[in-house]
Amino acid sequence: MAQGVGAGLSALVRPALRLWESIPLRVQGRITVALPLVAVIVSACLGVVGNSERIGIETDIQRSFEMSAALDGLTSLMVNAETGVRGYLLTGQDEFLEPFDQATRELPGATGRLDALAADESEQGPRAASLARLADVRALADRQMADLSFQRAFVAGGGSPADPGIRAHLAYGKDLMDRIRAEVGALQVQERRLLDDRIAEINAIRVRDYVSVAVALVAALAMRFVAWYLFRRGIVRRVERLTDNLRALRAGSPATFPAPTKADQMGELEREVHLLREETAAAGPRDGDEPVPVPR
Repeated sequence: MAQGVGAGLSALVRPALRLWESIPLRVQGRITVALPLVAVIVSACLGVVGNSERIGIETDIQRSFEMSAALDGLTSLMVNAETGVRGYLLTGQDEFLEPFDQATRELPGATGRLDALAADESEQGPRAASLARLADVRALADRQMADLSFQRAFVAGGGSPADPGIRAHLAYGKDLMDRIRAEVGALQVQERRLLDDRIAEINAIRVRDYVSVAVALVAALAMRFVAWYLFRRGIVRRVERLTDNLRALRAGSPATFPAPTKADQMGELEREVHLLREETAAAGPRDGDEPVPVPR
């Protein structure tokens, strides 16, 4: 069984080795130098790609944090505005209206900031959903602020907080606030889901980078071994053949290997040795010549 597997592998490798032996020496040298670098280059490319992906994902993560904070800020503005007007209705003191006045000043900027953050979302589906919900939130907030302004003006004009109309407005305002909280809560859930997905992507990229580094290390070692083997077979083996031919020439025995056919620097040297062998054989031994002993 083992012999059969070995024979099969030998049959697969033999054509590749013949192809390697036909490559000029200069090209073989370049290949043996380049092979170990391939794994390093691939690993570096994966690292660059992974870093670029992480930068984009980290930008989205930062956007999600800012979006959640901006949603909390919007909710706080609306709650404070509602609480301030109710305090004014109960006491008639103007200092309770400060949160309402602050919300009136800051609400346009807060909703604009949310729109900008939603527009920066990289995925089209969540981006469209966020922008649609924010449009609803803005409409509800405008209605809520308009109703609070009416209540403030009504009491400031001498109306009684106990008026049945004011009570109806309070109920209406509560319903608007509940709807605002629901929309904001839905947006918060969406942002948390996106955040979880992107953290999972970051972790997956990190694992991929670790694996690529490990694979690159193993591949670099394997390619270094292949390069060494090809160098030994393509260069060292030819040097050994040339040495054997020179020894045979000095000993006056037939050449060990046939004439070379490769057109490279080593091939030129091998051909010169064979030509010298042929010229020496054609001239024949001179009188008194003795074979030169070959050192062992």
